[in-house]
Amino acid sequence: MKTINRCLGFLVPAILCGWTSAVLATPYTFMSVSGTNTPGNGTAVSTFTSGLGNGIITVDHNSTTPNSLGNWGAQDNINSAINPSMFAALFPGTGNVQGHVAQSMYGDPNPPPGSPAPIPNVTTVTFHLTSGNNGYNGYLPDLIFGIWNTTTEVGMPVYNIQLKDSGGFIVSPTTLNFFGRDDNTGSAGVLGLHQLLFTPSSGDLTFNPANLPNGAIHTDAIFLNKIPLGTQEIIVTGTLPALNNLGDGVGYYFVETPEPSTFVLGGLGILGLAAAARRRQAATVKRLANSHA
Repeated sequence: MKTINRCLGFLVPAILCGWTSAVLATPYTFMSVSGTNTPGNGTAVSTFTSGLGNGIITVDHNSTTPNSLGNWGAQDNINSAINPSMFAALFPGTGNVQGHVAQSMYGDPNPPPGSPAPIPNVTTVTFHLTSGNNGYNGYLPDLIFGIWNTTTEVGMPVYNIQLKDSGGFIVSPTTLNFFGRDDNTGSAGVLGLHQLLFTPSSGDLTFNPANLPNGAIHTDAIFLNKIPLGTQEIIVTGTLPALNNLGDGVGYYFVETPEPSTFVLGGLGILGLAAAARRRQAATVKRLANSHA
C-alpha cells in the first residue's frame, strides 16, 4: 500500500498543477465586428462588440482632402475583405477572427490648375472608446489594439496614431506598449514583406526596410496595449502621397483578456476541487489498507 500512496502523492499534485496552469493561463478574445458595408465619409461606420460583456467600440472614417480619384477605396469598411484573419502565433487558440478594414486612396497625381505638386490624401480612422452610455467599459490598459497591412510602397511615415485623452485633448500615445507582432495567416490574410514599427513618442508607424521571407507587398501586424484609463478615442491618420488608383487597405483589431480576478477565482475553485478529490482518494487508500491489515 506504500506504493499506492507514493503514486497518488505524485500523481495528484501533477494533475493539480496542470489544471491550475490551464486555468491561470490568459486566453485572448478578439472583438467581433459589424458595419454598414458602405465606404466613405459619414457612411463608413462599424462597431466592435466585446464577447466578454464589456460594451462596444465604434469606428468611423473622415477625409477633407479634395481628390479627383476619391478619398476612399471600394473595399473601405467592407470588413469581409479581411475576415477571417488569424494571428495564431501571438494569440494561440483564437482561430479565425474578425477585423475592420479602412481603404484610403493615394493622393491625386494630377493636381488642379494652380497647385504646385500632387496633393496627398489625408484620412482619419477614429475609434470611439467612449460614446455616452454605449462605449467600452472594460479595463483599457488590458485592451489590445492591432494594425495590419500598411503600405510599404511609399515614403515613411504614412500613418500616425494619436489619442484623445480624458480631458478631450489630442496627445501622442507615449504610454502605448508594444505587445507583439504576427503575420496574418487567415484565408483573407496577406503575409508581410516588412515589419511594421511604432514610435510611441510621436505615434508614427513606419516599417523596417529589411525584407521578411514572405515576399508580400505590405507589413505584418503589430499589437499595442497599455491604453491609458479615460482615453476617449484612438485616431489613426493616413497621409498617402500620389502613387496609383488602387488605394491602401489596412486592417484593425481589438483583443481582450478576462479580468485577472476571473482567473484567480477560477484557479482557486479548481484548486479546491482537486484538493477535495485528493482527500477522497487518500481516504479510499486508507480504507483499503485497513481492510488488508
